[in-house]
This record gives sequence, C-alpha cells and structure tokens, in this order.
Amino acid sequence: MRPSRPVLIVASLLLVLVLLALAFYSGLWQRPRPVPAAQAVAMEQEAPPVPVVLEQVTEATGAEALELLGNAAAARSVVLYPAVSGEVAELRFRPGQRVEAAQVLLRLVDRTQRLALDAAAARREQARRLLARYEATRGTGAVPGSLIDEAESALRLARIEEQQAREAVADRTLRAPFSGVVGLTDVEPGDRVAIDTPITTLDDRSTVLVGFEVPEAHAARLGQGQPLSVEHPAWPGRRFEGRITQIDSRVDERTRNLRLRAAVANPQDLLRPGMSLQVRLALPGQPRPAVPELALQYGREGAHVWTVREGRAEQVPVRSLGREQGRVLVDGPLQPGQPVIVEGVQRLRPGRAVQVVEPESGSRPVTGRAVP
Repeated sequence: MRPSRPVLIVASLLLVLVLLALAFYSGLWQRPRPVPAAQAVAMEQEAPPVPVVLEQVTEATGAEALELLGNAAAARSVVLYPAVSGEVAELRFRPGQRVEAAQVLLRLVDRTQRLALDAAAARREQARRLLARYEATRGTGAVPGSLIDEAESALRLARIEEQQAREAVADRTLRAPFSGVVGLTDVEPGDRVAIDTPITTLDDRSTVLVGFEVPEAHAARLGQGQPLSVEHPAWPGRRFEGRITQIDSRVDERTRNLRLRAAVANPQDLLRPGMSLQVRLALPGQPRPAVPELALQYGREGAHVWTVREGRAEQVPVRSLGREQGRVLVDGPLQPGQPVIVEGVQRLRPGRAVQVVEPESGSRPVTGRAVP
C-alpha cells in the first residue's frame, strides 16, 4: 500500500529540519573561538620583528595667529587753515593731487600787505643811510654820540618793521607743511575766508598707521617691532606687511583689551586713511614636540605616533597643533630626542617587536635618526 500524500509532505519537512540542525551544529563546531587578550599579546611578541625607520622628536615653537580688526590712519594728517582772514586770490591744487613740502596751495589778496612791505623797506634804507653818514663823522665831534646811538636804534627798529611786513605778506600764502595728498575743498577764488575756515586736508600716506586692539591675555607676547600683515577686500589675497610701533601703557578697563598701533608701508598708495583692515598677527607660542609628517597616524581613537621602547612598538596618543616647515607640532607625552617610527607603521601593533633599518636608497633623507 503506497503512503498517502500528506505523509510524504510531513516526512520531507522532517528531513529538511534534520539537515538544517546538522549544518547549524557543524558551523558552531568549526567557528574559530576568540583568542584571549593575553594570548594575542603573546602572539604579537612571538611574531618576527617589523623593519622600521626612526627619526627623533624635535622641539619647535609654533606661532599662534590672531585675526583682528583695525582702522587705518595716515602717518601724518592735518586740516589746513589760513593764517589770516582775507579774500582768496588763487587756488593752486586739485583734490587728490600729490604735493611737496612748502608747495603753495592758496594765495589771499595781498596788495595792502605788499605796499606796507615796500614802505617798511624804504624806512629801513633811510635809517641805514642816516646811520652811515653819522658813522663817517665818528671821532670828529661833528655829530654827538647820542645821535649816533639813536640812528642805530632807528635802523634796528626799521629792520624789525620790515620783517613784520614780510611776515604779513607770507601769511597771505598757504603752503603744504609736508609732502602728501590733498583732499577736497569748498573754497573758490573770490571767497572770503577766516582763520577758522578749513581749506583742505593733507595726508602723508607713504606709511599707514593701523590701530587695533588685542585681548589682555596676549599682552606678554607683544613687543615693538613685531611683524604683522593687513588685508582689505579691495585687493583680495594681497597682504601689506608692517610692524608694531606703539603699545599703550594700560589696558582698557571696559573691554579688557590693549591698544596697539602698527606702521604699514604703502609705497603704491593703495591704502587710505579710514579704511577697515583685517590684521593678522602671529604670536610666538610655547615650545612643543615636533614630529615628521610621516610619523603622525590616525585611528579610531584619534591621532597617534609609534615609538620604540625596549625594542618593541608603543603607541602614543597625541593631538596635532599645526605644521611648521615639514614637521607637525603635537601635544602629547613626547620628549625631544625620543625616537618615532616614520616607515613601517602599517604592520605595527602594540608590543610588536621591531628592527631598526636604514631608509631605502633613493628615499627621502632622514634627519635626526635615533636608535633605541
């Protein structure tokens, strides 16, 4: 009698379950068991040494860069006023023009003053001739000595009056006190001006003074002559070099900042007084361990370097602080002169035996190599 169809289905299912169970238990039996940590360390120690190349840890002082906001001012800047009141006869400058020291910028009407100068010169000449006639009779008794003395005094007074008249004429002329660039003016020939009427501005922009403030925490690392650079959006990527020239004697109690001024050379006259400038100041930092770039490695727990202790690899955690001339400044338990591994790090594990070798011929030169 043939078995029924339901019986065959049940038997097939039982067979499949038995085969799956056998496969499961077989996999458990063949799965590799975890190796204890102590046994793993022992296996690393028993492995053949890894060839490595060493270099020494050096010490470097990294610079801390500060970015600050500064305001530009001309090295010398004045508002020009006339010395006396009067009518403008002539303007001899254009706004934005570069002028030289003592160059005439404005003249006031000076007819009256020049007439007074001519009169004073005539009186001085008259007094000189009179004194000369009296001097010719000295010793003859023809002219009393008192008259000669009066003539000498009169000549001195005439000379003073002439000089005063000459100064009055000079006061009708406005000259540039130094070389620079003149600004706008609202004065025209024919205008009447007073001694409080501003004629124009004059700026010496060959050097620009930049005023800025630094937090008091950095006061100990600031000094006169310290280099810096400034930038302005009008010239992207261009830096203007300068140096600190003045440091305030006190800290602002409200802002807790220290005021400084720097002189920045401006030979092409690109910077203008009143500009807002980005100041970049590099402050000397603390001495830090410096390792070659190849020695710095990164893992799941962050940056680290490999060093050698008693012939075995040791992993030292560090924190990268920046790069300085091909080396990396780090913060970590490293000492100058301590060896770090720069080649052969791929096969390293903590406690793995290492063998120090020379770098391959033609590879980069190794400086400061150390042997444990």
